[in-house]
Amino acid sequence: SYGLPVFPIFRLFFCERANLCSLFSGCSFVKEQIKEYADDKEPCVLNHGDVTQFTYKGDCYTILDDTMKNENLGEWIGYIRQLIAVDNTGAIIVQENIEDATFHALSDLAEKALDAKYIIPFLNVYTDPNNASNLIVDVNGEYHKATLSNQLTGTETIFDFRIAAEKASSDFKLSPTNATQIICDNKVYQVTTETVSKEQLGNYMDILAEKVIFDDDTKLPLTKEEMNQIDWPGSSSEQMRESWFYVDVYEISDTDPADAVAVKVNNQYHIARAQ
Repeated sequence: SYGLPVFPIFRLFFCERANLCSLFSGCSFVKEQIKEYADDKEPCVLNHGDVTQFTYKGDCYTILDDTMKNENLGEWIGYIRQLIAVDNTGAIIVQENIEDATFHALSDLAEKALDAKYIIPFLNVYTDPNNASNLIVDVNGEYHKATLSNQLTGTETIFDFRIAAEKASSDFKLSPTNATQIICDNKVYQVTTETVSKEQLGNYMDILAEKVIFDDDTKLPLTKEEMNQIDWPGSSSEQMRESWFYVDVYEISDTDPADAVAVKVNNQYHIARAQ
């Protein structure tokens, strides 16, 4: 089978079809995002034949390559809320409601879409504070501008998911010997107790989406056998266990990512400093 490039909820990464479920370490990751949705927002629908287009209140918009930072978004007005499997032309083969995106749903999606080349998540839709005619859509972990399709001049660069799929991700991963460290290109980053706000985040870098339980003393991740051992009430082993849920990695504004990045751990963005 071929490797199936996946645009996860925050950033694309590559995985084999059999490992597609590694996108999430459990449905809690999805539910955390779904809490941000509300019933008063307008549902938007993607063009079945061209995933770079969607409709909002009957108007067709085309997604552009141009992006903007999250602190510059306008009002949140709509949502797509779908994982979309597309072929190499951008035609939709099958789609899955993001609310149902669990291990099995993602695996099923890949099996239903044997001809799919990419799986792309689409989330919220916002107004563009700099242009009332445009919208902003959250796709591929970035906020892409979208303009009315009937107002395209031909000079715009339309979002190309195929080019995006060929871009190398930052490839962050958890350290196998220290659960409080992440590694990228052989550089080790130590997660600290220092945190940053969303307003201090820079560009999106990668996703981990992994839960790790580790010994608080040694920092070693626990094996399944160790986690399945009985924890007697008051035992020292229970007291020494830590559980961290890693999500995504961002640059920090005005900080060289070679020196430090921000990683979301247990719902807070912690500074991880290069060692």
